Amino acid sequence: MTEDNAAGTKPEEPLGGAEPKKLDLTQKDLDELIGKVRTETRTQSEKEIAKLRSEYEEKAKLAALKEEERAKAEKEMEIKKLNDELAESKRALRLKAAEAELAKTELDPSFAPMVLGEDDETTAGNIAALKKQVEALVKKQVDGSLKTGAPPKGGTAANENTN
Repeated sequence: MTEDNAAGTKPEEPLGGAEPKKLDLTQKDLDELIGKVRTETRTQSEKEIAKLRSEYEEKAKLAALKEEERAKAEKEMEIKKLNDELAESKRALRLKAAEAELAKTELDPSFAPMVLGEDDETTAGNIAALKKQVEALVKKQVDGSLKTGAPPKGGTAANENTN
């Protein structure tokens, strides 16, 4: 008899009884994925380190100030932080509005970061320009397809041999 694990299934059986998916990845594919993850992680780490360094330097400057000046500087830092958070919140709202507008114009909402402008009017103009470009591209492709023509009514192509 085989040993059962805590879930009551045989150890060699995958959970749910389904066969595990096999991935056909080459070493090159794996290297690219690992490189991408390393780059993203390094970028995030560098941003976090820069943020921590900046905070440390600001605290060091505050420690060197007199109490009155320190209180004033701390208030200014808090105001700056709140303004930055407000700006990021406004950006997130504009991004959501851009996604909604793209969906209304039957464009993929994933284009929102690309069309996002400094204000709603700029974003609307960017969406209109993108819509115009997409429509022109679709028209060009449709016209190109129509030039090749439809197959004849008999069901055989013009160059097909009928012996």
